Formats: sequence, C-alpha cells, structure tokens
Amino acid sequence: MTAVLDKPGVAVLAAGGWRRIFLHCLVLPLTVTAPLLYLVADADHRYNVYWHGSIGQRQPWRLVTDNLRSVPMYVGFGNFRPLGRMLEWSVDTAAYVVAEVTHLPVQVGLRLVSALAAAVLCAAAVVFAEAVTAPGQMFAEPPARPIALLPFAFAAGLCAAGRLSTTVLFGGLYFLSAALVLLVAAWVCRGPRRAALVVLAGATLAVFNEVAAFAPPLATAAVLARGGPARLRPALLLWAGFLPVFGPVRVVLYHACRDGGCYGNSDLVLGPGVGGALANRLTAWLPPLQWGEAMRDAGPVSKVVFGVAAVVLALLAARVFAELPRLPGLGRPRAVRLAAAGGSVLLLGAVLGSINEQTQELAEAGRWGLGWRDSGLTAAGGALLLAGLLGLAGRALVTRVALVVAVLLGAGTTTANQAYAVGADRLPYAVLTGAIAAEVAQFDPRPSGNTRRCALLGEFGALFREAPYSRFASGELPGTHSSGERMAVTASMATEQMYGRPFCR
Repeated sequence: MTAVLDKPGVAVLAAGGWRRIFLHCLVLPLTVTAPLLYLVADADHRYNVYWHGSIGQRQPWRLVTDNLRSVPMYVGFGNFRPLGRMLEWSVDTAAYVVAEVTHLPVQVGLRLVSALAAAVLCAAAVVFAEAVTAPGQMFAEPPARPIALLPFAFAAGLCAAGRLSTTVLFGGLYFLSAALVLLVAAWVCRGPRRAALVVLAGATLAVFNEVAAFAPPLATAAVLARGGPARLRPALLLWAGFLPVFGPVRVVLYHACRDGGCYGNSDLVLGPGVGGALANRLTAWLPPLQWGEAMRDAGPVSKVVFGVAAVVLALLAARVFAELPRLPGLGRPRAVRLAAAGGSVLLLGAVLGSINEQTQELAEAGRWGLGWRDSGLTAAGGALLLAGLLGLAGRALVTRVALVVAVLLGAGTTTANQAYAVGADRLPYAVLTGAIAAEVAQFDPRPSGNTRRCALLGEFGALFREAPYSRFASGELPGTHSSGERMAVTASMATEQMYGRPFCR
C-alpha cells in the first residue's frame, strides 16, 4: 500500500497513525476501567497504600533504603525482589498523593494509577510489535493494520475477573512489570550495541520480581522470531547478566524455604497440576471467559453502561475504521513473526501463572477466566497473537470486522467491570474499608469524628478477628498482631502525615 503513496503521504500517515495508536493506548484503558474508579482497595492494598504512601510522601528516599534494609527479612519469607518492591512503593505513593491532593478516597488514586500503568503496558505492546516486525527504522512507516487494532484488543482484556486479577489487585505494579518485560525484549531484539549495558540489564531483571524474570526468555524468543539464531548475541548477553544473580538467589531461597512456611505465592510448584493450570492460564485472558468470573457475586448488569461504552469506543474507533484500507498490511513473513512473538508472550505469561500452587488449585476447581498476576502479560500476549493472525488474513475487510468485534468486546468488559464494582463494594469488609478511606480523605477533627473513626476500627477488627495473621504481615509492621491493628497503624500513618493527628485517639 505504501508503494503507491507519495513520500509526503507516507510521512503524514506514519506520524498521524502512530500518534493515534499511542493516544488510544492512553484513552482506552482509562475508558474500560472507568467503572472501577471507586472500587475499594482489597487484600494488602487496603493497608499498604497508607503505609507506603505516607512514608514515600514524607521521606521519599526511604523508598530505596527501607527496601534494601528489608532484603534479609523477605529472603526469609521466600522472595527476593528489592527493585520490584521499590516500584510497588512508588506506585502506592503516587496513588496516596492523588488522594492527599484531591481529598478523594485512596481507591480513586489506586484505580487511576492502575489504569495509567495499563496504558503504559499497551504502549509497550505496540513498541514490541513494531520492534519485531519493522524491517528498518522503527516508526518510519505507517502502522500496519493489525497493529492499529492492538489497543482495542488489549483494552477488551482489562476485566475485573476476580479479586486476584491485576485489574483489581496490584495493577500498577504488575502492569508496569509486564511493560518492562516487553520493552526489554523489544530493545534486545533490535540489536543494542553496548554489551555492558545489556549485561547490566540482565542483572537488574534478576532482582526485580517474578514477572521481570521472564524478560530473558521472551527476548530470546523475540530475537529468534525477528532474525533467527544469527542475531542471538544480545539475548545471550542478557542471560549472562541474569543467570549469575538469579541462580544463586534461587539457591538461597530454596535453603530458606525447604522446610516450608514461606510465602506461598513465591513458590515454584511443578507437578501434575501444571498441565491443567497451563491450559487455564492460556485462555484466562479471553474477555468472555473473564466476564463469567467477574459476574460471580456481581451486581446487576447495566444496559446503559453497555450502551454508553459502546458509543464511546465506537467514536474512538471511527477514524481507525475509516483509515484501515489506506494502511499497509503486514505481509506473511512479518505477520508470522508477530504471531510467534505474541504467542511467546502469552505462553510465558501462562507459564508464570501455572507453576503456582494457588492457580493450580483454582484451575482444578474449574475457575476458567480468573485473573491473576500474570494477567497483564497474557492480555498483551493475546492481543499481539491476534494481531499476528489478522496480519496473516491480510484483507482490510477482515481487519474492519475484527475492529467492530473488539469494540463490542470492550463494551462488554466495561459493563462487566461496572457490575463487579457494584457487587464487590457491597461486601461487609469493603463497606468498612471504604468508610475508613472516606474518613482519611475527609478528616473530621471534632470529637464526634474521632468517635466515628474509632467505631469503624472496632468494627473492622471484629470482622477480621478470626482471620489468620501471618508472620509475614507482623514482620512487615512489627508490633501488629491482627488485621485490625494493621489497619489502625497504617490509617494513623496516613492521618498523622496529612493532618498531624492519629486516626483514632
């Protein structure tokens, strides 16, 4: 297609096309996850955002020093991810600052930061696709038709598919970790020249987190997809930096945890459950399967939300729909590369999810479509794989039909997110957590306000009185022995930083 256009026409298409794709990467995740804006923080997030945020806002250098100082403790718990924890604290601090500045409940900041992190992951998927397929300089030619659809396909997978989904829990951390994996793979497959920098990047990935540990294998797969074994040198250099750090750390963790008692979600469990879990995780990114999980105990489905979402997404897709015949196709060789690279992302993300005891048990229980911390990678990988397959189809008509389907799937995901938020925010612990967040945001200094806040802490403690309190939680916040005490301590950290007063006197 570009062969029949004059050079100014190609330049205009290239600049405008890529600009719109990255704009869609920003706007579409914000649109699809908008119904989750007031979804109350869950699990550790309900405490951590106050703990990390108050420290990061008051003494930002502690984002580094505290996470270096705590390395021995976390090694004893069974994981080693100091850089990943620094990122987690930074994300929580950003959400906390949003709450402090706007005086809105802290979950608003959490959801906004998570949506922006998803936008970064979407942009990283686009960069990865261009890195794998561009024969020359990246972004010099107009985007291929399938790549123009990537943001729509990715956004349709941002479903609140259960409490463990990255769309619900730790989204900022795991979306950005997945983006790091894709960007490193894109960089390596383009053949960086500075060997020392590539080795250093490999060592850095080894001290990040479990998701980042999949960057070296993905970079290897991307190099093979783009140029074959002859271009493997950068990938091998990445491994050369990664393995000397990752290997000894795993040995130390094995000795620390061989008798049990470590943090279960960091354990690698290889056994008969892996096969079923792998099949489960390979399909968990598909929107219709995610909808089923999101609708468990959800609120009513709103036709109005579906209609509004469909209209908004259709308006965002209208210009893409009109321009698709003018955009170039990928061609068979480049489409095969993209499909292979996207399939590698999906497979590696699914492997991450399948070697965990919790996901193996959930797969055995038939929980298809359930989100987990691999969901960012699998959503991006699934979208990339679909883009490669569309490239093989070739015709603009097929791509147009796929765009319409992606818009409808995105509207369905938005509707499922709204229903999930309604149901989740009605749960007793969510009502209390939300009320505490509102009190932190709108602090009432009167005696009646103190009485109200103390009563909320009492209810929260009573609700979780029978819940186990792990040695990990008490190690992170010494002196706490229950979820109620953890909430009292962390909420007071926030109010003392914001208002100079404890949450409850």
